[in-house]
Amino acid sequence: MHVLAKLASLGVMSLLATGCASPTPGTPFPAPGTVTVMSAVTATPTAPSQRRVFVADAVERGVVKILRDEYKITNIGQATCPEGQAVEPGTTFICIVDVGGADKSVKVTVRSADGEYEVDQPR
Repeated sequence: MHVLAKLASLGVMSLLATGCASPTPGTPFPAPGTVTVMSAVTATPTAPSQRRVFVADAVERGVVKILRDEYKITNIGQATCPEGQAVEPGTTFICIVDVGGADKSVKVTVRSADGEYEVDQPR
């Protein structure tokens, strides 16, 4: 089952999350292993003939929002993602996120040339 939700606070972003049906009515759904974000505003070309790159602060906001809203992690602080990450399918990079006062790694995997990326749970 796919869930489509607007991420209005991040501009033109929509969220695609893979969920599972709850085995027992009334019990919460398990958190997905990864969440995929589609972004039209976080990727910008550096020049017409050059590759497109993600805008780090927009990805940082997206990662924090996904961890809070989709993974239901309540003690999330700031995220730091590297600048200049290519918008190329299959590319991965690591963002560092403050979780309860400890730095955790969050893997981000680029899924499409349109700026869709997947956010793993903190490790």
